[in-house]
Amino acid sequence: MPKGERRLAAIMFTDMVGFTSLAQSNEELAMRELKRHNGILRPIIRRHHGREVKTMGDAFLVEFGSALEATLCAIEVQGTFHRNDSKSERELSVRIGIHAGDVIHKKGDVFGDAVNIASRIERMAGSGEICISEQVFDQVRNKVSCPLDKLESHDLKNVTFPIDLYRVRLPWQNSVAIQRKGPDKPVPLLKFVATNRPTESRAMNRFISKLALKDRVIDVKITNDPSIPNALARFSEAVDYGRGETLHIVSTIESVAVIADSKNLELLCKFVPEKSILGVRQGLAEIIITFSESTLNTVGLAATITGELARNGVNILEYVTSWDHAIVVVDDNQALKSYEALRRLMTKKLPRFPQGSDD
Repeated sequence: MPKGERRLAAIMFTDMVGFTSLAQSNEELAMRELKRHNGILRPIIRRHHGREVKTMGDAFLVEFGSALEATLCAIEVQGTFHRNDSKSERELSVRIGIHAGDVIHKKGDVFGDAVNIASRIERMAGSGEICISEQVFDQVRNKVSCPLDKLESHDLKNVTFPIDLYRVRLPWQNSVAIQRKGPDKPVPLLKFVATNRPTESRAMNRFISKLALKDRVIDVKITNDPSIPNALARFSEAVDYGRGETLHIVSTIESVAVIADSKNLELLCKFVPEKSILGVRQGLAEIIITFSESTLNTVGLAATITGELARNGVNILEYVTSWDHAIVVVDDNQALKSYEALRRLMTKKLPRFPQGSDD
């Protein structure tokens, strides 16, 4: 392992689809297409504060300070290629993979597992697709406008543990979850279908795929006046998601709850006037519950989770939920008890959960 400076970073790999075969059949055309590709890619990378580490033929290795910047850059890249292809005689397609983790800097290059994993993830993306790791997903969910479709877990080459992968579903792509056995080897598409029939009794781990615990969290209550949305948007841009910082915003008619890292309280106060802050609750922790695809339109899941915590004497301060995850905020002194209670819940056999209807 090379010695050098270590830091957390988001690594993006891009690759032109079909470039090798094109170069073999028409080298002059391939070089023109490569020049067009590079001319599109580089300005977008700079706009999103990416650092072009190196190119390898038609492939780019790019480093970003945050997973969100990397993902937004990838979305803009694919959108630009998609728009240009509608005006060009020849389609120019790329695939992109992104992973976030610890990297080693040495002589302008980057090394480490995060780089190797990002390279493997890029090969799992299809033509015109963006594939991200679970670590990136955790930092960008609810921060990007595109849906994130979970793929099946993969054992990547030379990676010792399975990686959960997600596809960034771009506006012109179909609304289905795709599973892949390997690079460019799709298996049949699986559509999400809601039904009113009850599911079979099953263990809770069929519904919850992952639990994560984070301490040193605050819950700030703010008046919901017209200036607050813009203030919180500026605060959100200052949060360092690439380093695992958290931010959840829950809005009601009269107030807004901001759940963030305690170290970012001073930063929040730079954007939100003191007179707008109703109260600050410190010494908190959050448990992030990631749901599996089996939870789609499942009725009663939130009640089961909150009921189990209540039976274990846990006082829930905030419960924030979306279709693919929930955030439970508790006092720090109840964090481990809450986490262990949910771990035990995952092993229990539960009553049938009826599926909701779209009607």
